[in-house]
Amino acid sequence: MRRPLLLLPAVLVLLSCGRSAPRPNVLLITIDTLRADRLGCYGYARPTTPHIDRLARQGALFERMYTTLPRTTQSVATILTGRYPKSHGARGLFSKLSPANLTLAEILRDEGYDTAAFVSNLFLRPGQGFEQGFDRYDNPQARWDGDSAGPVSAGALDWLRGRGGGRPFFLWVHYLDPHWTYRPAPPFDRVFDPGFAGPFTLYEDLEAGRLTKGQVIFDNRLPPRQVEHVAALYDGEIAQVDAALADLLEYAARPELQPLLVVLTSDHGESLGEHGYHFAHGEYLYQPTLRVPLLLTFPGRISPGLRVDALAENVDIAPTVVALVGLSRMQAVDGRPLFIPAAGAGPGHQGVWVPAPGRSIVFAESDYQLIHPENRRYYIPGPSGRWSSAFDGRFKLIHIPRPAGEILELYDLASDPGETRNLRGAGADPEVLQRLLRELRRFVDYDAGAAGEPRTIDEDERQRLKSLGYIN
Repeated sequence: MRRPLLLLPAVLVLLSCGRSAPRPNVLLITIDTLRADRLGCYGYARPTTPHIDRLARQGALFERMYTTLPRTTQSVATILTGRYPKSHGARGLFSKLSPANLTLAEILRDEGYDTAAFVSNLFLRPGQGFEQGFDRYDNPQARWDGDSAGPVSAGALDWLRGRGGGRPFFLWVHYLDPHWTYRPAPPFDRVFDPGFAGPFTLYEDLEAGRLTKGQVIFDNRLPPRQVEHVAALYDGEIAQVDAALADLLEYAARPELQPLLVVLTSDHGESLGEHGYHFAHGEYLYQPTLRVPLLLTFPGRISPGLRVDALAENVDIAPTVVALVGLSRMQAVDGRPLFIPAAGAGPGHQGVWVPAPGRSIVFAESDYQLIHPENRRYYIPGPSGRWSSAFDGRFKLIHIPRPAGEILELYDLASDPGETRNLRGAGADPEVLQRLLRELRRFVDYDAGAAGEPRTIDEDERQRLKSLGYIN
């Protein structure tokens, strides 16, 4: 009877010697409709993001990070699964994420993580499949209509403070504020355009039916000065989220929560008038809606101040998180880790990680389930009408299906970052065009079935969709 007691200290010593380092905590921050070039750390002149900029200085910033589809449903599904929309199956805005997918939250929960999500978006509501793997999934209706950065941060902080110790956590927060309608609260409603004196009746005109959102997007009924003011309101929404992040980032930096991996990104960007496309996303595939921020901090593992020029896609985020926390459970996905262990890394890669080689091509496709009737460039209804694009880091090809024959747009982003000069038929290098076209045809599947067609929506949901600018 006394023998086990005599052996117990030795057993404990052996266990402690062989015990691996604790699993890192993980904080995933996604900010809806946030284009990269409106952040200070990406070179924007307005001080929209002082707290996010500080986070960027603490870790790695990816200069060329792109979404695979510029709408929330499809993009968030890609972030959480590491799979392209054609793989995870959530192809349209109204789609659900099938339980056949293995999500990042499920992987981490199975590894002993406490998992929680505090999010804000109608399309991420419970029942859509994004709650898979989360012990707590917090997304009440009160947060579906617009600005809710404060409540999202407050809920996440309360959850962190109320946790018991002993288990690592995976916390996901999703902020909706930069999404249309841009109506930041004071002082963010005037901070970037204090001299504007009106008139400004855009929102009232939309609510009264004097304008449709499609007319705003594709016909631009606003004078240039009002367009500038709307863009300033968009910046105010970004600043409002940045301010709401301050307390969460400060709390997450506490010593007892270390080691902590923080990942900050967006589901997609926003067009603010480029290519005649105002205050919208999802139907076109130009850079303002595709290029998104990606920041990662991991003290002691990722060196501060890194600026990574490698091509990356949001399909790479989940595999990167899994690799950085020391797991190898995300095989057979489309994404790949963005970091590899540095030479001489310790057991379980506990040393420094360095950026992996970038992709040679990044792909994107457009939505097909929600197209404004004023859009004169969507020529074929349904899945076969999707736009697609391939970008090799310099040259970008956009393919637009049309009954009378496809439209191809080829841009050299090195000399034309605004995508204003279509090189197709204007002396473009035929090798470049054919190479990108081959890659694109290998990637796209225009003839795929229309899984997840739009369902009937009730009047309450119709009003919410209208307030978010999705329908007229």
